[in-house]
Amino acid sequence: MLPFFSVPIPWDVVLRQLLLAPCFEEILFRLGLQERLSTARAAAARRHAVALTAIAFGATHALVLAIVTPGLTPTSPALLLALATALPAWWIGRSYRRHRSLPRCIAWHAGFNACWLLAAPTLLPLLASVLASALASPLDAPLDAPSHTSISSAFPTSLSSS
Repeated sequence: MLPFFSVPIPWDVVLRQLLLAPCFEEILFRLGLQERLSTARAAAARRHAVALTAIAFGATHALVLAIVTPGLTPTSPALLLALATALPAWWIGRSYRRHRSLPRCIAWHAGFNACWLLAAPTLLPLLASVLASALASPLDAPLDAPSHTSISSAFPTSLSSS
């Protein structure tokens, strides 16, 4: 186990996140999907190959997380962060489009995963509390509106005459 911060990380997780996942996912998404879209007949697919691959990457992470985690809600911080993997996937996809280097993409991916391993113990509880407070108060309710308002309560009951 690797003790980062106060959360020990098992060696198998480190091996999976820093070596196996980056190699497998970059082969699948860069050499597979992005290359296929980049050489497609449709001009729109070629033009948006990086973005489409990044969206597929984030959606795949969210889908896998939803399958392996029972009781996950659509507003779960972990699920939202899984979807957010589309952003680094877009960055890696741009790098691949420019340099056509799979080892470079694998290194970027491993770097992003290392950051995630270090930040997750702090980031997930923080995101959970932000989401909980955001969902507790609906956005469409006025901040200072009383719960029950009538026209008669807006005026005084007696008018003083001078």
